[in-house]
Amino acid sequence: MASRTQNHTLLHDIVVETKVEGGEPTEQVLKEAGSTVVCKRPKAKDLRAFDKHGDAEIAGIIELIKNCTSLGELEAENLDIDDFHALGNVLVPKSGAGQTTGESA
Repeated sequence: MASRTQNHTLLHDIVVETKVEGGEPTEQVLKEAGSTVVCKRPKAKDLRAFDKHGDAEIAGIIELIKNCTSLGELEAENLDIDDFHALGNVLVPKSGAGQTTGESA
């Protein structure tokens, strides 16, 4: 039986930048590079994240990451692009279940 979870080690810190009016922006590290993110294998119901967001695929992936990993919403929204891409590849199914076009002429 295949494992229902998979781990991803963050490649970059998850950082949120706060801008204070009239002051310098400050950065807060939410999770450090090297931290482990536990990913649970998505179920069909988890894919409803894509229905909610229509053509906004990125928003759907962010919601899927939030729902199927140990990351919270703020952490999922502030992932570095490399970690976002890696987690998306772990969670988004690579099914060949798309619509077929029929036989060639």
